Amino acid sequence: MTEADIINEIIERAQSTQGQRYANEILERLRNGRHLRPGKQILDLKSEDILKILNVSYLADCLFGRSRSWLCRRLNHDIVQSKREVFTTEERDTLKKALDTIAYEIQKLSNSL
Repeated sequence: MTEADIINEIIERAQSTQGQRYANEILERLRNGRHLRPGKQILDLKSEDILKILNVSYLADCLFGRSRSWLCRRLNHDIVQSKREVFTTEERDTLKKALDTIAYEIQKLSNSL
C-alpha cells in the first residue's frame, strides 16, 4: 500500500470531528516523514491483543458500570442462556467514542516523542 493509499483511507475513515483531527495528525506525520516504514514496525497487533493492552476492567467499570466479563462477552458475541450477547446501539456508540478518544490520545503521545 502506497502512502497515497494510506492517506486516502485515513481521510475516508475520518467521519467525526475527532476522526478528522486524528486523520490530519496522521497526514502531517506522513508528510514530515515521521512514520514507521515497513520492517520497522515494533508490534504486530491482532484485534485480540488489544484487550491485553487495554485495561478492559477499567473500561467496563467506567463506561458501563459493569464487569470485565460483561464487556468481553459482548465483544466476543458469546451466547449466554441461548441468547447472543450484543451491545445496544447506545453501548456501541459509547464504546466507539471511548476507543476513538484513547486512539487519539495515544497518537498525540506518539507524536510528542
